[in-house]
Amino acid sequence: MKARIAIRAVVVALAWACSAAGSLAQEAIPRAPGAPRARLVVEAPGGWPVAFHHAPADSAIVALLAERAGAFVPPPVVPLDLPPDTIEVVVAATEAEFSEMTGGRVPDWGLAVAFPQLRRIVMRSPRITGDVEVDPAIVLRHELGHVYLGAALGAGEEEMPRWFHEGFAALYAGEWRWVDPYRLARARIAGTLVPLGDLGRSFPGDPSVAYVQSMAAVRGLERRGGAVGLGQLIGRMREGATFDQALRGTYGLTLDEYYAEWESELGHQYGWTVALSGQQGLWVVLAIVVLGLYWLRRRGLRREIDARIASEDRALGAPGDHSLGAEEWERYWEWDDDEEWKGEGPP
Repeated sequence: MKARIAIRAVVVALAWACSAAGSLAQEAIPRAPGAPRARLVVEAPGGWPVAFHHAPADSAIVALLAERAGAFVPPPVVPLDLPPDTIEVVVAATEAEFSEMTGGRVPDWGLAVAFPQLRRIVMRSPRITGDVEVDPAIVLRHELGHVYLGAALGAGEEEMPRWFHEGFAALYAGEWRWVDPYRLARARIAGTLVPLGDLGRSFPGDPSVAYVQSMAAVRGLERRGGAVGLGQLIGRMREGATFDQALRGTYGLTLDEYYAEWESELGHQYGWTVALSGQQGLWVVLAIVVLGLYWLRRRGLRREIDARIASEDRALGAPGDHSLGAEEWERYWEWDDDEEWKGEGPP
């Protein structure tokens, strides 16, 4: 449940950012009337200042966020030599502030929102998010991943598939350690997995499955050429190439070829072994083992009973023969008038 909340919290980021970037492009950082704001600035590699705007009550939280995530830059972006720009991170101290800063369009479970073209992130203060037990630093790194990728792509961001944007931000935020890859394996086995090619602009179906699927797809590209390869792909798109052209130039694959190869690899990497290694899968395996042991025990008891019956039948002999068992039966029980012997007569 907690993993699903976390997945939902970050999946919403890019969708809202893309729809809001144009309308909010000229806005200053919104502030709640009369609310004092503090400012903390850290510098990330490449000369990118990250400025945190927050209420005084969140000073300790923001200092920790700045230390753990403020200087984070996804490795593929570092060598691209982007022009320095300031990223604004606004930490909303109340639900009213968060709603105002995001236009009230973010679901209740949304923890943060990225606006890549505005170089802005708005996130709920960890003080008001409730007991979700999601590391705020990971959430912030995810949103920073969206912002840096958007900055690196420039106008080419419109050509970047949705699955790559989400998968890139998630992979380099380190989310693979706390998402549920078993869900992806179960969806593949059940035949409910949405083809990767259908995740170019939206996430139909179960967004949590699409989210893990996107991260696995970007991870598959990283295995082919590392962070350097992903940086080259992003750089080609920054220069005007389409995603298909960038794939060809970087990995020697067309987009359709990568989709086909990844679907094939998916069957090897996310099969029954992964599906059954999750918590639900372990309960299924345990139930199968218990039922198997029960069946074996029942079969053993049945064989033991059959063996005893067969042994008794051999001792009694067949009807009409003169074995000891038959003679004893006839000797003591063939006379109807022997009531006393049978225990039915008077004492």
